Amino acid sequence: MIEAKNLKKQFEIKSSVLGIEQGIVNAVNGVEFKIEKGETLGLVGESGSGKSTTGRLMLRLLEPTEGKIYLEGRDISTIPNREFRKLRKDLQIVFQNPYSALDHKMTTYDILVQPLQIHKIVPPLEYKNEVERLLEMVGLSPKDSSKFPHEFSGGQRQRIAIAKALATKPKFIVCDEPVSALDVSVQSQILNLTMDLQEQFGLSYLFISHDLSVIRHVSDKVAVMYLGKIVEKGNVDDIFDSPKHPYTKALISAALLPEPGKAGNRIKLEGEIPSAMNIPTGCSFHDRCPHRMHKCESLEPKLREFDDGRVVSCHLYNEETN
Repeated sequence: MIEAKNLKKQFEIKSSVLGIEQGIVNAVNGVEFKIEKGETLGLVGESGSGKSTTGRLMLRLLEPTEGKIYLEGRDISTIPNREFRKLRKDLQIVFQNPYSALDHKMTTYDILVQPLQIHKIVPPLEYKNEVERLLEMVGLSPKDSSKFPHEFSGGQRQRIAIAKALATKPKFIVCDEPVSALDVSVQSQILNLTMDLQEQFGLSYLFISHDLSVIRHVSDKVAVMYLGKIVEKGNVDDIFDSPKHPYTKALISAALLPEPGKAGNRIKLEGEIPSAMNIPTGCSFHDRCPHRMHKCESLEPKLREFDDGRVVSCHLYNEETN
C-alpha cells in the first residue's frame, strides 16, 4: 500500500534575533518500511526519536529532504502539489489532541461536511445523510451534528476526528498518539474502534505511540526508532517476545510489570536521548548501550535481516550470528 525508502528530514535552526544558522536537526535519517493493505505498522520510541516527523513526511505535510514515498507503487514524493491534491483524500491523519485538532467555531456537521465538499466525495444533496452515516460509524448520534466540539468529552471529540479522517474514504491513515490525551477508561474504546474500522474498510495504519501496550494491541508489525533511525523492526510478537536490539530490550523491560519475587527485570539506560543536532558518531545508541563495544563508537551498524524477517541495526549481530 505505502512504502518509505531512505526517508530523511533535516531542519535548519536559526537564531531568532540575527537569523544566523545555528545547526541542523537530523529529525529523520534514512527510514525505510512498507505497510501492506489492511496492515498496521506500530512506530515506537522515546520523545524526540522522529516518530511524528516520519508520520507527517508520509503524508507530505512535511517535504522530505531526501528519499522516496510510494503509494501503491507510485512515487508521490516529488509530484507537483496540484497533482498531489488529488491524492490527498487517500492519505489522512488522526492527531494526538482532538480538542486542538477540531475547529471550536464549527459545528460537528460543518467539520465533517468540509472534506466532503473539498474532495467532492458525494453530491451536495447527500451531505446530510453522509454526515449522519459517519457519526453512526464512529458510535455517535446523528443528533450530535449540531453540537460544537466543546460540548463533547475527549473520547467523543476523538471519534469526530476519526470520522473526519474517514470522510474522504482514505486508504492510509497516520494515527499520531491518538489515545495518549484520553482517559485510560476511554482509550480501549477508541483503539477497538480503529481496529473495527480497519477490518471494515481495509485501511492501512501507521500507528505512532510511546505506549508499548497500545502498540502491541493494535499492530501487526513494529518499528523501533531511535534518533531518527529505525533500529529494529519485525512482527509484533517477535519484537515483544524476543527483542534483539539493546534499545528495544530496554523499552520493553520498562513497560513490563516486574515479576513477584524477581529483581532486575528492568534494564535501566544511562543518560537521556541525545540532541538530534548532535548525534553521536558510529552507533547513535552507543553512549547509552550496556553492551557497547569499541567499534560502536566509530562504526555505524548496518541493518541486518534475519530468517524470520526481523531487521536489526546492531554490531552484536554480525554475519556469523545472522
